[in-house]
Amino acid sequence: KNELFSNHTSYNPRPEKHNCARQCGTITVPFPFGLEEGCSARKRFQLNCSDKTNSVLKFNDYFQVTYINVSEGLLGIKHNSSLEEQLFNIMMEMMTSDNEPDLFVDPLESVSVQWAVANLTCQEAQHNTSGYACVSTSSSCLNVLSSMDGYVGYRCSCLPGYRGNPYILDGCEDIDECQDAHPCTGICI
Repeated sequence: KNELFSNHTSYNPRPEKHNCARQCGTITVPFPFGLEEGCSARKRFQLNCSDKTNSVLKFNDYFQVTYINVSEGLLGIKHNSSLEEQLFNIMMEMMTSDNEPDLFVDPLESVSVQWAVANLTCQEAQHNTSGYACVSTSSSCLNVLSSMDGYVGYRCSCLPGYRGNPYILDGCEDIDECQDAHPCTGICI
């Protein structure tokens, strides 16, 4: 598409810093996102906890993050502007700054936006073993699509029967399906 999409080498599959803070009040900030320099997988995923007491987690000056769901690849955001045109201009500026690729899907459609870790296909990402994001042994690569732009990039997910964070080593843990409520009768194994 353009030069911004070619910059996929800035993804770091492991935090550079140890003992990173992962809470902003009641909001958990899982890797690949982070609160401090060296704690996120890429510069764009570094967030600012401006008020722990009130769980104010800033994406930038215009948007706050309300939650991060790594399993579904969703980021909850709310904006501080009521003017749709101003919001559009701010979002476009934000998405094209820092020479980083545009990795967020349809940011104006809802308060939940999908995100990708890099603008590569799964096949391309898997060939780049040093920068491949799906580091948990029980994880897989998924394509992220936008209704406006088509292919955005890839994200990771735990395999069926596992849950957790596919972006960290051993982050996907086996689920004991027998503990879950299910409509089946018989003996669960």
